[in-house]
Amino acid sequence: MDVNANGTTLYTEQTGNGPSLVFVHGMCGDARVWADQVQRLQDRFRCTTYDRRGHSRSPRTAVTETVELHGDDLAALLTALDLAPTVVVGSSGGARVTLDLVRRYPELVRGAVLSEPPVGSLAPEAFAAMISAVAPAVSHAAETDGPRAAVDAFFSAICPGLWSRIDEPIKDRYRDNAPMLFADLGMPGDELSQRDIAAIDVPVLVLAGTVSHPALHDAAQNLASWLPNARYLELDCGHVTYAEQPADFARAVAAFAIEVGSVTSERSHSSSR
Repeated sequence: MDVNANGTTLYTEQTGNGPSLVFVHGMCGDARVWADQVQRLQDRFRCTTYDRRGHSRSPRTAVTETVELHGDDLAALLTALDLAPTVVVGSSGGARVTLDLVRRYPELVRGAVLSEPPVGSLAPEAFAAMISAVAPAVSHAAETDGPRAAVDAFFSAICPGLWSRIDEPIKDRYRDNAPMLFADLGMPGDELSQRDIAAIDVPVLVLAGTVSHPALHDAAQNLASWLPNARYLELDCGHVTYAEQPADFARAVAAFAIEVGSVTSERSHSSSR
């Protein structure tokens, strides 16, 4: 279904029964990347997935792409579907958007699962080194073979665990969203300080892959250490934790969602006494 949100329409799917889980995909993906997780969790949770603005079945608009724009879209989607407060699960660029949501719209979020958000200010030197290493290969691929080849170059470098295990038709979905690769890479950098992160009071589960790129792994570790209400879990995989260790990822999400739901219920019960 198409949901009107923040001046655009967002293609959205919902299934399952129980407490709400909302999933936010990363760069060049769409709602379908979460299909396996939804299959694992829909018997216990009401699962909502959507195509972010400009991806697959959600149209791109003339508005300049920013993390805040996608955060506003997500906030509007949660409001339009009356899902708040909910647990939001984001991976990579989707975790970056979810972190923005948690900072600016905490009243909409019961808890957040953030899997390796690529926020450069969490590990500035490591991110600078990563960009210096990856950018030339992506630029060369784009200039030589076009934007779809640039997607291959980027994902081969940053997400080899994912890129080596998905088939060509699924890779083509990512390639079809090649314009969003450049839009995403061109977004203004996040200027989040340790003080900004420490001000977040929402419960957060931070996930990282043990063999992910050091910049992404270090950023996740730092984020977890700066958050006042964080749990940190490493999975034996690379950057795309939900695809590379799907059973462990689903187990962690379910346990966290149950935990924050129980805490919220206890607080509500105590306040009603």
